[in-house]
Amino acid sequence: MIFREINQVEASNSDRIVIVGGGTLGLYAAHELARRGKEILVIESGAESLGNFDPVTYDSIGKTHEGIRIGRSKSLGGTSNLWGGQLVEFQPVDFQGRDWLPDSKWPVTYEEVASYHQQTYENLGVGKEFQDDASVFKQAGVSDPGFRNGLELFLTRWLKIPSMAVAYGEEIRSSERMKVLLEHSVVGFEVSGATITGVRILDSKGASLVIKGSMFILACGTFEISRLLLHSASNQAELCPWKDNQNIGRYFQDHLIGRVASVEILDRKRFFNTFSTIVRAGQKFQPKLRLRDEALRNERILNLYGMMAFESSVSENLVYLKQFLKAAIFSRKINGLGDLFRNLFACWKHLLPLMWKYVVANRVFVPSTSKVSLHIQSEQPVMSESRITINPEVRDATGLPKVILDWRTGSEELPSIREFAKRVDAVFQASGLARLHIEDALTRGDEQFLSTLRDNYHQVGGARMGFSAQDGVVDKNLKVFGTENLYVVGASTFRTSGNANTTFTALTFVTRLMDQIAS
Repeated sequence: MIFREINQVEASNSDRIVIVGGGTLGLYAAHELARRGKEILVIESGAESLGNFDPVTYDSIGKTHEGIRIGRSKSLGGTSNLWGGQLVEFQPVDFQGRDWLPDSKWPVTYEEVASYHQQTYENLGVGKEFQDDASVFKQAGVSDPGFRNGLELFLTRWLKIPSMAVAYGEEIRSSERMKVLLEHSVVGFEVSGATITGVRILDSKGASLVIKGSMFILACGTFEISRLLLHSASNQAELCPWKDNQNIGRYFQDHLIGRVASVEILDRKRFFNTFSTIVRAGQKFQPKLRLRDEALRNERILNLYGMMAFESSVSENLVYLKQFLKAAIFSRKINGLGDLFRNLFACWKHLLPLMWKYVVANRVFVPSTSKVSLHIQSEQPVMSESRITINPEVRDATGLPKVILDWRTGSEELPSIREFAKRVDAVFQASGLARLHIEDALTRGDEQFLSTLRDNYHQVGGARMGFSAQDGVVDKNLKVFGTENLYVVGASTFRTSGNANTTFTALTFVTRLMDQIAS
């Protein structure tokens, strides 16, 4: 049930679980808890319609970071209203710790996390038959390309319905167990010793109320989680257990993404069959490249993956058409009907093969004239100086201070990216598939090459998982150190970013937490 007024919610109910943030993780957690019989209240600062964060609430002073401005949404469904719904698993090496990457060992093992992969996939509507790469490749008629030198082909999976507000829309509006309060901001905590007894909220008119609960889960995104924890720690009137934790806001990371080489195709039919996106029963899969864990250990480099970008004269038109269809299917706001017809006209000769590829060949059509380039997504080293802080001198309408992001890059990214590109080139040529023309600046090892790479809206860190409060903010079960009932979910708790998009692993941790709470 959705509410918009403070007086519509019972404030003194101390038996429910309160979730701060109605985005991807918040709504997923609420859904999982509700079906386990728990009473939930989700508090979301945005409305049902798409909304952005006010520029007064953030600033970026380090390496340019676009994600803090355009890579997140203040609305029901949060950033799931903006993403494509891509699901990628972390690898064992990401959790095990690497001696050439200080501070990279997690307090939780890969096996503990991976045991929840299948359950998380199924909760998201990805059936067992689509969870195994080899099975999907076989169904699509993709033969083993025979890559060697530590390189492997793998698949990412895409949700059929990426917006959590849409996926859980009917339940949100009808469930007696799941209540959602929109357009209210959490600005602080009520604390009794190690127990959080309530959260203070404000509405758009400045009216204040304390919402009671038995357990509290912060699911409001990397920047807002750090902002709220830092603000509470700096508030002399709030004796919060994390007041002296110096790790809050630190170890910020994002994935570096960008073009590293153009691709000269030697065997066009085999190349396109290997790397074109697969569609099976409405489920989309994208083939990508990565180094196996053993190769990463041998080369002592960062973890990254490669993806093929297909560019053609109509690529922008196809992207617009795809976005329009997604907007229409998911009932999002649609503008520019004139632009729609102009783009349809530009794409008309590709519509028939597009449909044929989807329906008959179960592949996404790529025009034969497409230019192809290799793009990478690279993890970053763990750095304490890369961090989120707050500026209490500048506050928004709720009284919360401005977020200041100082995003840093290290010395490991450039050689790791160069080594990966060289390996892909060697493997492609050995298999007779293609040849890479690597960017000159990358080949030379010119640090200016990093300026051509951007963030990929995968904000990691700020409330990272630790072995103790001396090296983290939450424990292996996502509970804030020093508290009995405050939890944090999302990539803000990750110690490293690996090469994978962060959402699936974050959702897997939520699945694990929900089982712990229910038991």
